[in-house]
Amino acid sequence: MKISLLGPVGSGKGTQSQRVSQALNWTRISTGDLVRDQIEADTELGRELKGYHDRGEPVPDDIILRLTIPQLQPAGGWILDNCPQNMEQARKLDEELEKRGISLERVVMLEGPSDDELIERITSGRLTSLATGRVYHLENDPPPDENEGQDPGPFVQRDDDTEEAIRRQLEAYRKEAEEIKEHYDERGVLAIVDAGQEVTKITEDIIDALGHPPKR
Repeated sequence: MKISLLGPVGSGKGTQSQRVSQALNWTRISTGDLVRDQIEADTELGRELKGYHDRGEPVPDDIILRLTIPQLQPAGGWILDNCPQNMEQARKLDEELEKRGISLERVVMLEGPSDDELIERITSGRLTSLATGRVYHLENDPPPDENEGQDPGPFVQRDDDTEEAIRRQLEAYRKEAEEIKEHYDERGVLAIVDAGQEVTKITEDIIDALGHPPKR
C-alpha cells in the first residue's frame, strides 16, 4: 500500500509516520529527512539546500521531487511523510507514480489544533535525535531512556523550531491545504484524522483509515 501523510507543522506527521511505518513494517520516506541528510553530508546539493534554510526560504519543488521520487518504488508498502506540499508537487507526483504503474491509495491529512496550539507543541518540547533523525516530544512522545539502547541520541531542538519560522511554515501550508484536500477527495483517497488526540489514538485512527492492512 502506498500512502501519504500530510498536515501542518506540529501536527505530528513525523511521529505518526514513524509509528505507522513501524507498526506495519513499511518504508518511511520523509522529505525533511532527505533534505537534512544532504545538508549534513555537505554535498553540493546540501550546500544549496542550506542556503534556502539559512534564508528561511522553502526548498524549490523540483529539488523536493528530485530527492523524493527515486524512493517511491512499486514493490512493498511505504508512507510518504510531508509530500506533496502544494498542487505543483501533487500533479508531478501523480505523473511520476503513474509511470511506475502505481498511485497513492490513501492520503491522510492531520487536522484539528489551532496555529497557536501547534506552535506551543513545537516550542515546548519537540526534539530530534541526531543519531536516528527520529522526532520526539517531551510530553507526548518522549525519547527513550539512554540505558535502553533504542536510540542513543543526543536529542536536540532543531534550530528552525522558532515561532517566527513555524508561523511562516503554517502560513505556507494553509495556502495550499484546501486545494490539495479537494484534489485527493475527488480521487476518493482522502482521509481526515484528528491530530488533537493522544498520540496512540491518532495512530489507531490512521491505521483504521487505511483499512487495517496486514503487517508485512
